[in-house]
Amino acid sequence: MNVVVAERGATERELDLEIPGENLESLVETKIETYRKKINLPGFRPGKLPKDVVKKRFGASIRAEAIEDLVDKSIREALTEKKILPVAPGQVEKLDAPEAGPIKVKYLFEVDPEIELKDYKGLGVKLDKTEIKDADVDARIEEIRNQTAQIVRPERASQTGDLITARYQKILVEGVEMPAPVPVFQAELGKGIPAVDAALTGASVGQELAIDFTFPADYQDASQAGKAARYEVVVEGVFERKLSDVTDEWASQLGPFKTLADLRDRVRKDLEQHAENTAKQKAHDEAMDIVLSRNTFAVPKARVEHFVNWQRDRMIRQGAQVPELPELMQVFGAEAEKQLRRQRAIEWIAEKEQIKATTEEVDARIKEMAEQAGISAEDAREELRKSGRLMEVRESIRMEKTADWLVSA
Repeated sequence: MNVVVAERGATERELDLEIPGENLESLVETKIETYRKKINLPGFRPGKLPKDVVKKRFGASIRAEAIEDLVDKSIREALTEKKILPVAPGQVEKLDAPEAGPIKVKYLFEVDPEIELKDYKGLGVKLDKTEIKDADVDARIEEIRNQTAQIVRPERASQTGDLITARYQKILVEGVEMPAPVPVFQAELGKGIPAVDAALTGASVGQELAIDFTFPADYQDASQAGKAARYEVVVEGVFERKLSDVTDEWASQLGPFKTLADLRDRVRKDLEQHAENTAKQKAHDEAMDIVLSRNTFAVPKARVEHFVNWQRDRMIRQGAQVPELPELMQVFGAEAEKQLRRQRAIEWIAEKEQIKATTEEVDARIKEMAEQAGISAEDAREELRKSGRLMEVRESIRMEKTADWLVSA
């Protein structure tokens, strides 16, 4: 079998095969013999159907099946021989299978291009830690106070500080209809996107609203940041909070706290940990942005489509009405490609710099997960092993260490 591989782009490859005709003839004969013993026709004993009858009645179908099997097998063997790993199943662009002579196949597929990153050390990224002040603790205590407040339905329209629930009727982003992340959303007026809060303020139960706004440039979902949108909703509920007094008794009702001072200590520690995590994530993002700006490489379209399709499947499982893949690619495609480039780059750096997760680090992470789940570390490890996620834990730590290394290198 003759095999030729050619590049058709940064990620696209073309596989040209020439398969000897006798390979097909042999496979056809084998299949005829197999079917001769399986096919039952009136007037013939079971398993004794003559070959010429099989050829006359089923020859074309058997040959078509043989061609398909032979081409699939030959493609797999050729890819193995050339040590090529496609990122997804390809497609046969051209197939020539004459009655006599070799079979010619042109098969198109995508691969991850080889990359060699440069200038990824000494990025000059600083870890900008935020100091937690008493005012930050006070603000968090007030948040907890709001979260634990008694909720009542006021006999009035909504106002700033109220909780409001509304059912999505339609969501448009840049004119494209998008699935609702949840059927009904809850918002605290004064805490969300200003234009949305303004439209919901003064609303009553049952009122229908069409809200035109623009997502903030720093919106948490980067794929929608800065884009024009429209929410069509129906208000389903307006709720007011009745707040408790901040006392030792109130604090003791929230957890293992004897006094309000105990609660404040715990809040401060949590805020400090959150600030540290936020600073690290910001530094990681900045470092990766610099690396990607200095190193340009392509991502196979199949990987981008798979990533977006994964997001689509997740939204479907959540019960959302989801557009078809081409529409989602318009909205999420660019961000998906960026995420895949980041992933490829950090994996390359981890391999290059031989960064690994130690056994002690994995054990510590499992212990942390177990404490959060309220189970023993042994049970957590067993669950991870059974679900095949133990390697995910190790790889997650490896990626985190690589991001930390990028900031400190």
